[in-house]
Amino acid sequence: EEEEEEEEEEEETLTTKTTQPLLYDGHYGQWSVSRADEVEVWSYRIALSLSCCGALGVAAGCVFGKDGAINPSYFVGASGLGVALVLVHMYVTPIKRAMQAMYAVGLVGSVGIAATQSANVLEFVRDHPSAMWLVGPMFASFTGLAFKEGACYGKPEAFALFLLTPIMCLGHLTGLASGVAETFLVASWMFGFCVFAGRKYTQEVKDDIGDKSVFIFRSLKTDEERRDYLEKQGKDLSLLEDAM
Repeated sequence: EEEEEEEEEEEETLTTKTTQPLLYDGHYGQWSVSRADEVEVWSYRIALSLSCCGALGVAAGCVFGKDGAINPSYFVGASGLGVALVLVHMYVTPIKRAMQAMYAVGLVGSVGIAATQSANVLEFVRDHPSAMWLVGPMFASFTGLAFKEGACYGKPEAFALFLLTPIMCLGHLTGLASGVAETFLVASWMFGFCVFAGRKYTQEVKDDIGDKSVFIFRSLKTDEERRDYLEKQGKDLSLLEDAM
């Protein structure tokens, strides 16, 4: 009987260890990865992959002369980017909102071209460099996303995209980039995007979340709620000044 009781205790201990989530130390306290967090992170990664697939579809349409596939692929890619900009975790909310606003401006410009021109978006922008002002804000938002990924995780492909995206767009807008140079820039950008989207799946989920305690703390509405949270976490109340 004693052996059976010991076995039951061991089983209970193992069950407790497997069911309790891992705790991570954050700036404002400990936090764990929930099922909702996992869904959000994987949705973010899939959205980036969708955006990359859309870009590949545009490139394939150009290479194989499938003009009818360019606009649908373009807007699939744009949709993926839009979802990613909603799901991405950023500590500075105003910057995230600015990126979303730039995306919205670029999307409206893209829809305007598609709705009013017989040529597809890519062809129209290619033949009218000034049209980059209409679609460019969307690429500016992508540049911001690439910088965030590069700065947070030290990803070389993200830093490469951060540099390549504005060079590619400004090179076309100003006419300073020759046809050969533009082809090279676009090909390099596509390669970097594929590597970037693919390598997102190699990261731990917690890395894409960041310090969840920061988001929890900032979501609290009153000083009393923040004080209670810090006390429960055993944190110095001087951290309340961060919310001022």
